[in-house]
Amino acid sequence: MNKTLLIARREYLAFVRTVGFWLSMLTLPLIIGGSIFIPLLMRHSAPVETVAVLDLTGDHIEGAVVEAIRAHLPKPGADRLLESGGLQPVALPAGLSPDMSLAAAEARMPQALAAGPASTIIVATDSGDKLHFRLWSVDGHKGRVEDQILWDLHGLQYYKLAGMHGIDHGLAHDMRESRADIISLTPASAAGPKKDDLAAGVRENGGKFIGIAISYLTWIAIFSSSMILLGSVIEEKASKVLEVLLASASAESLLIGKVLAVAAVLMTVWGLWGLTAFGLASFGISNLPPETVRDVMGALAAVFSPLHIILLLAYFMGGYLMFGVFFAAIGAFCETQKDAQAIIGPMTMIMMIPMITMQVAFTSPDLPMLKYMSWFPLFTPFLMPLRLSQGLPWYEIAGTLAGMGVVGLIMISVGRRAFKVGALTGGKLSWGALFRIATQKSANG
Repeated sequence: MNKTLLIARREYLAFVRTVGFWLSMLTLPLIIGGSIFIPLLMRHSAPVETVAVLDLTGDHIEGAVVEAIRAHLPKPGADRLLESGGLQPVALPAGLSPDMSLAAAEARMPQALAAGPASTIIVATDSGDKLHFRLWSVDGHKGRVEDQILWDLHGLQYYKLAGMHGIDHGLAHDMRESRADIISLTPASAAGPKKDDLAAGVRENGGKFIGIAISYLTWIAIFSSSMILLGSVIEEKASKVLEVLLASASAESLLIGKVLAVAAVLMTVWGLWGLTAFGLASFGISNLPPETVRDVMGALAAVFSPLHIILLLAYFMGGYLMFGVFFAAIGAFCETQKDAQAIIGPMTMIMMIPMITMQVAFTSPDLPMLKYMSWFPLFTPFLMPLRLSQGLPWYEIAGTLAGMGVVGLIMISVGRRAFKVGALTGGKLSWGALFRIATQKSANG
């Protein structure tokens, strides 16, 4: 055991002491952080759109339009970080007045926009049964005001048409704002306390999202580690370092040590990425109402019990060790990266099968086909984390863990001998050679 840990320590330090490792580890957090905060800072620095209203309708709707503009005033402090610049009503530029014609107003529009202070001028006209709004903006500002008050202007048309048919303005407002109360329920959600919609979504689908995340994390861990393990074994085999290590430690210690070292490297990377994700999530949560945060945290606590977390980790570690040992053992038979690619290709295709089902599995995790597939040990670590969100009977959990464990032990047993044979003899891998190694181990032990 001590030799296994020493080998794992040696391999781990060999990776983390390189500059390239830290550069690659920091790249993703910087990209994600930049993709989130740079657009926010750009929105925060966006100028306030100054808007003037020229009412040519004769119905004095200028006040209603200005009120719609005031609803988008710039927000103070940190609240503005998540918003664009906002709108600010200003007085009409000189030369424009409500008693002029539309043609005369538009003829003076270039000079009015150039004179300021308005960056956009809304010209409102009335054709009898319909309001018309023409939004004139300085170059580079087209569409900015329309994006923010589009539905407010549509609302003015709604109230105009309602008034033409004798409908009271207050009643028209209630009709426009009225919505049916539509709620999707399950027996579990109906029995629980009524929560914020976000908290209800976490309670309903939180387990599924985490299950899919663990499944993809397992897949990425296995695929990433396969490249690292194969490359490491091939390099050490070519330089005869592998033979020296096998002279001072057992094949099992060397094999497991390498797999654990790569796992530690991946945990280091994900630890930093996890801290980055936690920081971004904390930033997002800080902008939610306190009662919503409280409900979401309560929903998370209800979804993820200690047993659930332990089972997720068990499937992750079982799948990683099962495939990691296989790739390390196979790498001992490879002389070049080209040989390694020939092995990774077919295994990647097998690993892709459960991942293809993820979209269907998220919406219907109780499908019989998914249930049967999850019992196949090579698919178990990818499908069971998602199925755990359904509250499975204990025998399914115990059975799938046992099946994965048995296959893992077989891979370690066969892989240990294959690793030693491949490292020392330099033979080529074939199904016949693998069968002889497996049966020879069985005969000896």
